[in-house]
Amino acid sequence: MAYSFRSTMANTLESLESGTPVYAGETHVADVRAVYVADGTRQPELVVIHWLDRGEDVALPVDDVESLDGGRVQLMNSDPNTYATLLTFDASRFPTVRPLL
Repeated sequence: MAYSFRSTMANTLESLESGTPVYAGETHVADVRAVYVADGTRQPELVVIHWLDRGEDVALPVDDVESLDGGRVQLMNSDPNTYATLLTFDASRFPTVRPLL
């Protein structure tokens, strides 16, 4: 059976644990807090990560995740500055998603 990138990644994202390190290139930039799914589904939409330099939780769209291997999340872009505009996570700003339990 063939899987699209998104469906395979979605299944993998479901298994992420809080505290999993997040890397941009070889730089450890964040740690996973939680995975949020679209209401009424198990389809991951956001990964809430604690961005180390900012000292706050931010909302990372799942499309920015390149891979999950070696016990870490690898972001699409290796330049951490690319992610400077990620929104601070506040659940009230994202009413169409809920935490994956």
